[in-house]
Amino acid sequence: MDFYRDMGYMALCVGKGDLAGSTMFLLEETKKRGLRPLSSNLRYKGKAVFEPYGIFDVNDTKVGVLAVTSPELNQRIKADAVEVLDPSAQLKSLVPELKNRVDVIILLSNLSEFEDRKLPSTVDGIDIIIESGPGKQRYQPLKVGSTYFLRGDIKGRSVGKVGVKLSSGGGIQGLDNELHQLSASLPVDEAATRKIEKLKQKHSAHKAVTIRHSSAKNPFLESIEKAKKSKVKGGPYQSDNSTKKPVSEVREPE
Repeated sequence: MDFYRDMGYMALCVGKGDLAGSTMFLLEETKKRGLRPLSSNLRYKGKAVFEPYGIFDVNDTKVGVLAVTSPELNQRIKADAVEVLDPSAQLKSLVPELKNRVDVIILLSNLSEFEDRKLPSTVDGIDIIIESGPGKQRYQPLKVGSTYFLRGDIKGRSVGKVGVKLSSGGGIQGLDNELHQLSASLPVDEAATRKIEKLKQKHSAHKAVTIRHSSAKNPFLESIEKAKKSKVKGGPYQSDNSTKKPVSEVREPE
């Protein structure tokens, strides 16, 4: 997370993967590092523990930034009293409120690309959607209605930079988008290299552990051996292909 702080990030969208270490851990770590996590639809123990949006002054332009978290949480995260409300319903109530206070509205989305594409038709007033859910990076902005879609590569493999052109009557006139790929040509982090070397030395010094099998009989292994012998006596095993269609019956979807 220090990487995001050093890059000067103003706001972060809380994604479903960020909750793997528990919600309280995420809150504590982002606070210690001076980061601002946002989520309009995430609830922890019934309460909104993250800000739904932030308002930033960028070159004398008021920019409102919202964020939505994907509802596709695994059972372990759900068991930690985490609940994700319907993203569209939350945005419908928040975007009009924000629209009267800012010049541009940006949504940081952790939803799938399919869900993102539906938002402009259900929620009016979102100018830019920056996607982080499943999908390929996009070098040029995609425009759906009056909403622009931007997407970088996964796991921080690229950094995006966009210049927003505002029209005199309000709204966005156009975007100048750049997507910079991060490659191995970047300088080596000497501190990280030293840590890796220390870990290698520490683990290579550990003695190998020899596992000895018990002489006691294993009922599970015995049953496998019996099954093998019965197959040899009864002939070769034949798989059941009754649920598979012949090649001649397989057609491309119309």
